[in-house]
Amino acid sequence: MKKLLFLSLLFVCLTVCFGACTKRDKLLNNTMILQIEPAEDLTLSVGDYKELEAVIKNIKMENISEPVRWSVSCNEAGDELGSFSSKTLKNTIFTAEERGKGTITLFCQGVTVSINITIS
Repeated sequence: MKKLLFLSLLFVCLTVCFGACTKRDKLLNNTMILQIEPAEDLTLSVGDYKELEAVIKNIKMENISEPVRWSVSCNEAGDELGSFSSKTLKNTIFTAEERGKGTITLFCQGVTVSINITIS
């Protein structure tokens, strides 16, 4: 009876551990591909906007859904170059608000990717 209980507990522990490890593998930095679409640098005028998409894939090149955060750098005067329709959704719209050069950065699970932006 004790042997059966031990084997049952071992089976449960291994199942939970394997399931957690499988999920964790999808999130490891070296197995996640993160990019901003469109992937090219942006040149906008004040008031212009551009739709941006966070593309997140696992090592098998399958799309995965993970939380993201968008940010934009500031100009020389300390003002953010623009704003996002959502800083936490995969699809967002960036609106250029201040002149200057900087970067738009996407953060996801410890991985970052950036594109350059010039606003005139």
